[in-house]
Amino acid sequence: MSLRFLALGCSALLLVAPSLGVAEPPAPVSTPHAPVTLDAVKARADVALLRRALETIHPGLYRYRGRADIQAAFARLEAAASRPTTDLALWRALALMLAELHCDHTKPEPSVALEAYRRTHPTHLPLRFKIIEGRMLVVSNDGQPGAPPPGAELVGINGLPVPRVLTELGRAVAYDGSTDHAIAAKLGSDSDLMGDDFNEYWPAFHGFPTKWVLDWKRSGELRLSHSVLEPISFKQWTALPWPGSPYRDEFYKALHWRIDGKRALLRIDTFVNYRNPVDATAFLGGFFKTLKAQGVEHLILDLRESGGGSEDVSVALGRYLLKEPFLWSKPSLLKAIRYGDLPTRIESWGDRKAVFEPDEKGFRRTSDGWWERLPRPDDEGLRMQDVSPERFTGTVTVLSGPMNGSGTTRTLAQLKEKLGARLVGEESAGSAEGPTAGRIFLLTLPHSGLRVRIPNAWNRTNIEHFVPGRGVPVDETVLPTVADFEAGRDRAVEVAMADGTAVVPALAAVLAGSWSGTLDYRDFKSDRRVVLPTTLTAAGDGEEIRFAFTFDDGPGKTVRSAHAWRISTEGRTLFTGEGGDREEMK
Repeated sequence: MSLRFLALGCSALLLVAPSLGVAEPPAPVSTPHAPVTLDAVKARADVALLRRALETIHPGLYRYRGRADIQAAFARLEAAASRPTTDLALWRALALMLAELHCDHTKPEPSVALEAYRRTHPTHLPLRFKIIEGRMLVVSNDGQPGAPPPGAELVGINGLPVPRVLTELGRAVAYDGSTDHAIAAKLGSDSDLMGDDFNEYWPAFHGFPTKWVLDWKRSGELRLSHSVLEPISFKQWTALPWPGSPYRDEFYKALHWRIDGKRALLRIDTFVNYRNPVDATAFLGGFFKTLKAQGVEHLILDLRESGGGSEDVSVALGRYLLKEPFLWSKPSLLKAIRYGDLPTRIESWGDRKAVFEPDEKGFRRTSDGWWERLPRPDDEGLRMQDVSPERFTGTVTVLSGPMNGSGTTRTLAQLKEKLGARLVGEESAGSAEGPTAGRIFLLTLPHSGLRVRIPNAWNRTNIEHFVPGRGVPVDETVLPTVADFEAGRDRAVEVAMADGTAVVPALAAVLAGSWSGTLDYRDFKSDRRVVLPTTLTAAGDGEEIRFAFTFDDGPGKTVRSAHAWRISTEGRTLFTGEGGDREEMK
């Protein structure tokens, strides 16, 4: 979901409504955070070091944005560092600049001191949420009196309307290429950072909270409720109930499966297999042997929670799913293999000499001056792989979504191209062509202590068909809806279980009828959220429909408006409005 639709979705016609409930004000945090002040000389020095490192190391610096755009982003960052600033303000400026690279592996981390403060002081929002149809819906809370219950919608946070909050923090979220639909997913869950991008970046924009003041709506009621809650610790936050993958999940405990007659479902929530590694091929072997022994004909592979991880997991899946021997990767490309004095400021894993002074014989110099890594004996992805005798030979349906990135998206691309797997759900984030990743260098800026992740290689997927800057498209789109969330329904699984392609009803057949709900908007004069009871009549035929809205805008002031939608014959374009107000959405 793009920033535009984060904002629009939160202001749309809502077919739910709120109630009233007030909590007691919390006690203040005993030791408020004191930001570190940097003079302009130190701030500029940190920014200069970052720029030099990015221009020396990053192979995707200009991959998705033109040189002029990136130079303009550097100029804005340098302007922010041209005056005295704080570590939090510089963190914000770094996040905004790095997000403009559109590289999911390039992002800032707080300093050691900031991270220590977060781990020893309560600063997190005391609930978990998902963003569905542009609305911030509560999944669970920590049990404080007056906390919004599961299913409630947040409409204001610490005096700010939720659309403004999501749009503001969304500008700092890193994603690959043009896959900005990942922003909403990452704001709600991102185990790559401190739980999610909302909690990660709130302090950089608004400081560490001493309380959370929440305005929210309970489904089916009309009045707004107001709660004042205490922040919770990061450890408490990670213990909150969540239906998806837990924080810092690992492959060996991220598999869930069931077999129902001739159909099986295998859910893998992460490919991360380097903290407590297992032999991925052997680990999956028991499951696929069982499929073969029981004569399973249809496998649903649910990868929606997986953001990526280790290539050995991807290759293992290839051994059990692909039809013939395969090559997983093309040789990766590096912009540089010598980095001057930069390694004195960089942390990474492995042998530092092998990392920062690799033997040039292990590379081929390309015509444009880059370095192509030559295959090594331990490079599974660059060796031809045999398929397993236990490989699955039935029908494969894969569930995907905006949480997918990095190695998971590469796996989706391989299964789509080499197997012809049916993909259901939402287009993945990440890059089907291959992410800018490789080894991640952690650069520490000496004066602020802020750290920045910089990838050193472009990992390339061995496929022929892809759209640059995009993930992997699905065959059947199933978007999460508020109605499904409230009902606890997983329509993507339902569609995956159905035989053949689902029949999509016409637009008018879905929307025609009488509707009632509320129209919510922000009054910019009073800076308050306004909720108006609204009725809607929708009528049309086929892929065309007209909406007639009626709402009460005050005593004796009934307002009526009309709007039209039409979907093009080929089903790829939505036309809204008429005449000079007509817009197209593809």
